[in-house]
Amino acid sequence: MENFKSIDVEELNVVDKNGKVRMKLFNNEHIPPIIMDGKDILPGHRQNDPIAGIMFYNADGEECGGLIFGNKTDEDGNVEACASLTFDQYKQDQVVQMHYSEENGSRGYGFSIYDRPDIPLSKQLEEDQRVRNSNLKKRGKI
Repeated sequence: MENFKSIDVEELNVVDKNGKVRMKLFNNEHIPPIIMDGKDILPGHRQNDPIAGIMFYNADGEECGGLIFGNKTDEDGNVEACASLTFDQYKQDQVVQMHYSEENGSRGYGFSIYDRPDIPLSKQLEEDQRVRNSNLKKRGKI
């Protein structure tokens, strides 16, 4: 086995013996998609966020939480910063979160617990899209 004192990478996948990704370390240029049921259920989500971190994946290869952090400063010196550690309900979104955010000197932080339905998140998003594309929107009902 080789030993290294230092390795520079932009993305690192930790895989199980079958090659399935179980954890992904990433920089802001390699933010992983939200994979559920074998597909990206929110294409483009987080892709422009100034974050890096670690994503966790369950044995099915689906995202099940992560650690993200990041910041940006605009040309006027205004700062936005965030950090979040989350754990997701199976086939759903986060149910436990420790978080911090700051925007222009206004800060928020805490520990949150969320109640999620038993319906898979991918199915909720499909239904949301169906309703948004339905005649209800055209008739001003939503």
